[in-house]
This record gives sequence, structure tokens and C-alpha cells, in this order.
Amino acid sequence: MVKPRFQLDDVKAKAQGLWDNTIFPRFGIEVVLKKKKPCPACGGRDRFRYDDKNGNGDYICQHCGAGDGFSLIQKCTHLSFPDTIAEVAAIVGLDTTSNITDADREKWRKQKELRDKEQRELEHKLQENIARKAESIFRNAYLGDFSLYLKNKQIDKDPKIKITHDGNLLIPAYDEHGKMWNVQTITPDGQKLFITDEGGRTGGCFFMIGEVQPDLYDAHIICIAEGYATGMSIHMATGYPVALAFVANNQPKVGAALRQKYPNAVFVYCADDDSAKKNTGLKYAQEAQAITGGIIVLPDFTKIKESVA
Repeated sequence: MVKPRFQLDDVKAKAQGLWDNTIFPRFGIEVVLKKKKPCPACGGRDRFRYDDKNGNGDYICQHCGAGDGFSLIQKCTHLSFPDTIAEVAAIVGLDTTSNITDADREKWRKQKELRDKEQRELEHKLQENIARKAESIFRNAYLGDFSLYLKNKQIDKDPKIKITHDGNLLIPAYDEHGKMWNVQTITPDGQKLFITDEGGRTGGCFFMIGEVQPDLYDAHIICIAEGYATGMSIHMATGYPVALAFVANNQPKVGAALRQKYPNAVFVYCADDDSAKKNTGLKYAQEAQAITGGIIVLPDFTKIKESVA
């Protein structure tokens, strides 16, 4: 029986809305809408972006170029263009026949596993390089004794951070095992910067203001906040240890890491109520609470600001 031919426009029309969840997975291809990630075809770190701009599985890769869903399948599987159209047609219901075998799928699965493994190794290598740089910056900093940022915020200096000779704050970012992966610099005017080289890790990393002294049997409180000023203000007001997540979307990862380290802790997520950012702080605090339990509070600094004015 001769396999029917399909008009490309007909296949495109049937495939719209099905690329990321239905079509690509059949070829072992993973994409995330509008998020930079490794290219399914040529790897890298964040060179690939899938946007489905025209509804045809559209993507762009800074290394191997842009295209639609058909071209991405070709790059990843090395199928011919006619075979690619025929296989997509079969997936979307235009034809019930397919030339793809279980052996083909197994081959593509193994190729994807190899690409993923190489990507993980590359990311780990880059992160280790940044970790060494962060340790060097923090260890060898030329120290000063005055921070305009601390003065303006009217907050204390934690003894575990450093002030440089030019008034910058250096705040290490540690994992739950105490390994430093990055360091945050806060300039006198409040700019917050991590090491910007490619590959630096911040996800799941935190800085602890104060000391956690967990009781083996009773619950103990750990607050989790975003920035240093908020975290230190909470610590000064309550005396509780405060873990800095640095940014809102890191709170769920930090909460999960601390839950493993301190299983009896009660977490208090101190969300920044920033309506200009559509309550981003509250959103991620709620995500973290769903993972670890605990409570959410919205610190109110308006009275402090009024008293300073």
C-alpha cells in the first residue's frame, strides 16, 4: 500500500497547539515555552528558546539557527523532511501509519540521555569555577569599616559578611552543606550583584543571619526572607535566625534545602509585598509553604519609614 502524501499546510494546521505536549515528546524532544535552555539538537547551556511564535513549533538557537517544529525534529532525529511530515501527520491523526520503530525511539532516548548527562557535567564545571572565584573574592577582599547602605537602612552588620574598602557589602551564598557557590555584592547605593560569569549557581543557596540552634525534639523557628535589609530588620526585631534567599523565586528551593537540614524547624516566610511586581514575593512564599509547611507573614516597614522621615 502506497503511503498517502499530505499537504504541508494541512499538517501544520492540525499540529497547532500540539507541538510541545504531544508531538515533540514522541521524538524524545523536551521544550519549555519562552524559557532559555540547552538546545535539544546541539546542547549548550541557554542558547535555545522555544516560543511557538507562529504556532508551528517555532524556536531559535543561537548556535544551530532558528526554525519550526519540523526542522527541530529533523535536527534531533536526522529524519528526511518528507518522513518528518509523514510522522507528524500520523501523530496528529491525518494518517494511522508510521515508519518509526521502537528501536528508533530507544536510540533517540539514549541520545537524549547522553546530551542531558553532558549538559549536567558542563553546568557543574561552570558552577565550580564560579564557586572558586567567589571564595577568592570573599577571602581576599580589601576590607573597610563603613557601609553607607547599612547606615541608610539603619540595620546592623552580620559578623559573617564583609565590608570592602569602597563600602560594598559582600554576602556569601551557601548551600545546605556550607559550601559557598556565589557571593552577592551590595553597593553603597543599593545595587545587588552576583558574579555575572556564565554558570554561577544561586538556586537553593542562602545566607543565614544569626545562628540556628535546633532542639532535637522541639520545634524551632527559622525565618526566610529575600534581601539583606529585610532579613536583618526581622532578625533585629525578633532575634530569630533568618535565611536570605536573595530573590523571591529562590524561596521554594531554599525552603526545601533547609527542611532537609532542619526537619523540626517551623519556617516563617517573610514575603516582600511588592504590588509593582504583581506580588511576586507572596507568590513564591506560597509555593515554598506548600513544600515545607510553615506560615507566611508580610513585614510592614511603613512605621519605620515614617519614624525616619
